Amino acid sequence: RHRIVVELDGQQHYSDDHGPSPRLYAEMMAEDRRLRLAGYEVYRFGGFEFTDATAGGAVALDFFERLLQRQGLLPP
Repeated sequence: RHRIVVELDGQQHYSDDHGPSPRLYAEMMAEDRRLRLAGYEVYRFGGFEFTDATAGGAVALDFFERLLQRQGLLPP
């Protein structure tokens, strides 16, 4: 009964055609706060973590195993 959001953030979340964008980053953070205040747990991943399929798969597997263990849905 937990409300969870998992986001995979690519560079469009923090940059535009001209490089880093404080405006885009601020918009993303505002949305993050809105979701949290609405009762969601928000977990963000940087797209770079998934540029290698094998390493990305390991990151995702580790995260979801730990999340499910925390929720009591998998043994520790």
